[in-house]
Amino acid sequence: MPRASSKSIPMLALAATLFVALAHVAFMVVETFLWTTPAIRKRFGQSEEQALATEVLAKNQGVYNGALAAALGWAALSGETRAQVVLLGFVIVVGVYGAATAKRSILFIQALPAAVALVLTLLGL
Repeated sequence: MPRASSKSIPMLALAATLFVALAHVAFMVVETFLWTTPAIRKRFGQSEEQALATEVLAKNQGVYNGALAAALGWAALSGETRAQVVLLGFVIVVGVYGAATAKRSILFIQALPAAVALVLTLLGL
């Protein structure tokens, strides 16, 4: 069982959680600021028209990813283990849903790193 507000999260769990948080910062940047650029359109297989039509939705999703990154960073750096566990669980659930409904690679890019961080946190590593 994770420790409550231990103020010291073990190094591997901390590093893995911060990696997940940084990944979500990257997702936020892509979705909020780069969505309509040629490189991102190509990465997501979208025409300029499709990217423009979904830009507001992508920006909204980006804000959520930024907030999640901030919350994960806060939980990890302040030793709020319970919050860290809950947030990593959210990332896993959303990643699995995204893999099932949008793009399979989301499972490996989003859910798997969060699952590793969660396991390390629960094991106290």
